[in-house]
Order: sequence, then structure tokens, then C-alpha cells
Amino acid sequence: MINDRLSANQNDDESSIRKQNNMKLQAKLIAVLLAFISVLHNTLGASQSLSACFNSTQKSLNIQCGYGNMVRIIRTFYGYAEKINGHARCHYQKGDCILEERDTYPCVGRDSCNINLPTGGYGQRISQCNIESNYFQVDYECVPAMSTQRICDKQELTSEWGYISTPNYPNYYNNNKNCEVKIKVNPGQKIKLYIIDMDLESNGSQGCPDWFYAHDNYHSVTLCGKRSNEDLPKSMSNEQFIQFKSNAAVNRKGFWLYYEAFPPSTTPTTTISTTTTTITTTSKMVRQESLDNKQQPATNVPVTKITKHINISQEEKIPFAAIVGGVIGTLSIILIILLVLLAVKWWKERRRKCDKNRFIEVQNPGYRNSNEFRNSGTDMCYNYIDC
Repeated sequence: MINDRLSANQNDDESSIRKQNNMKLQAKLIAVLLAFISVLHNTLGASQSLSACFNSTQKSLNIQCGYGNMVRIIRTFYGYAEKINGHARCHYQKGDCILEERDTYPCVGRDSCNINLPTGGYGQRISQCNIESNYFQVDYECVPAMSTQRICDKQELTSEWGYISTPNYPNYYNNNKNCEVKIKVNPGQKIKLYIIDMDLESNGSQGCPDWFYAHDNYHSVTLCGKRSNEDLPKSMSNEQFIQFKSNAAVNRKGFWLYYEAFPPSTTPTTTISTTTTTITTTSKMVRQESLDNKQQPATNVPVTKITKHINISQEEKIPFAAIVGGVIGTLSIILIILLVLLAVKWWKERRRKCDKNRFIEVQNPGYRNSNEFRNSGTDMCYNYIDC
């Protein structure tokens, strides 16, 4: 009888350990899923901000988008916020006096970006308000690298929005490249082009040894040198041709641009294997405030976030959003199955514990021959909490 009791207690300890291990495994699975969702939130194009006051100990703003993503800086600006009860506010709120910065950053297009803050207690002077700025802010977006199409890899693009870059971007492009891609959207639509980042060899007034060329059969533009966050004239048709050419001399970073069809289509027009496929994505235009001395009109900065429908043609690859959706769905199903299995195992263990005699007989075969223990009138639970 004593041996039976010791064996039962030992089995109870083992069962408790198994239950604790199962709970730890469940907690780890939930933590992994939450971390994955957090990463996806960044990779799906959510606009974010970093800011700091000049009189703080912070000397730089560090953007981390993670592997497989590209930093897109939407805008950077100096701002002034009045102190409230002696405490400074170090981020933008509507009504703040701001001065936009027009600098280009070499880290655009990479998975991380470090921006140094001006030293001292104040930044640049905001002439419109005749006051020194006291904070600096960066609005940025993490763009999945898979959503960017290399200009030399495909001859025609038919999706309603997307990113295009030179070969090897954000690293240097190669010599003697001559690539062209055509963007074609639905009849009745036009195309907006927006330069996120550009660094092409330039000879100043002597011309463009390496160049970006765009035309829509009505107008054309040729660009080189350095520029960022600049929109180009809207196309006059539903087609836009983009060409990149480099010589054998100097190589640079290249360019990264965003295009978007407008107005967005509302009905699906293409099919895959006789099945119409519509993927809902989002796009939005973030309005920039222009606060320079000349009070220029505000410009619209497109950020991959207005709801529209994108139709997939047979020739196109599945968009990154569809791949991410499939991964999320698969991981969610696996997590649900694991949770169900853990719940079933816990329920069976609880049933076994509550049925004392059956539990002890299964775990301790010697109990079947113990007449003294079987004939005793004492009801022993062996400290089973669930009894």
C-alpha cells in the first residue's frame, strides 16, 4: 500500500511537470505569433514616425525595418512645440510651426537608417514663425523588398500600383545598362510617378551620362543627379514608359520610384484560370505641409496605404500581400490545432485524475492485489486537486 501511494504521488508529480511544460509551450507559441504579427504590421506599409527634442540626450534617430524590408522616408522636418507646465513635447501635433527638410539620405532603401540630430538645444530657425525649432521628426514607411520590381527584370507591368528600382538598388548599378519597362493600366486611367530616391551620375550643365527617362507618348522627362520625394507630371494616357541607361564610367546608387493608377478601378477585369481574383489593398496620399519662405503649394506624397482593388493577370506574380495572407492563415490554423490538442490532452488528464481508482490501477498495477488498501473505508485523494 505504501508503494502504491509513493507511485501515485510520483505519477502526479510527473503529470504536473507535463502540464507545466505544455503551458510553457503554449505561451511560447502565442509569443511567436504576436511577434510575427508585429513584424507584418511593419512590412505591410504602415506609416510611422520617430522624433526627438534637441535638448535631450538622444543624438540620433534609428529606424529599423528588419531584414527583407526597405526604409522609405516620407518626410523630415524641424518643428516647434511650446512647453506645457515646463515639459517639452517632442513630436508633431496639428498646429505646430514646422520647416521641412529637403535633404537626401543614403540609407533610404536599406533595412535600417540612422539620422543624426543637430547638436545644441535648438535646430534650424523657422522663418515663418520667427522662432528656433526645438524638435526634429522623421515620417517613414517600411516597404517589403519583394514588392519592388527591378526595371531590367520585366518588360511590362499591369498592376495598378507598385515600386520600380534600378538593378542592385540600394547598392550601385552596373555599367552599360539599358533597360525599359512599360506600365499599362486600364483604359480611362492615368499614371502618377513619384521619385522616392534618385542618385544617378551627373555632369551638371553638361548633361546626364546616366539617366532616367519617362514618356507617355505625349510628354517626356529626363533626369539624373540626386533628388528625393519628388512627384512627376501625371501621364496623359494609360501607358507610361520608363527607361534607365548607364555608361561605363561612374556608378551610383540608382533610383527607386513608386507608381499608382488613378482613378482606382472598382471592378475586376482579369481572371486566373477562369476565376476572377480580387485582392484588396490600401493606398493613401499623405499631405505634406510646405512651410518655406515662398509658401509653395502643398505636395501630395503617395504612401502605399485609399482602398482599391487590384486584379492579377496570368503574367504577373502573386502580390506580397497575398503571400503574407497565406502565411498568416497557415500559422493561425497550426496554432489553433496545437491549442486544441493541448486542451484535449489536459481534459483527458483531468478525467484520469478525477477517477482515482482507475488512475491508480492504470499507473500502479500492484494496486489490484492490495486487498488491505482496496477494503479500507478511507477515501484517499492523494492530494489530487481535481478530485
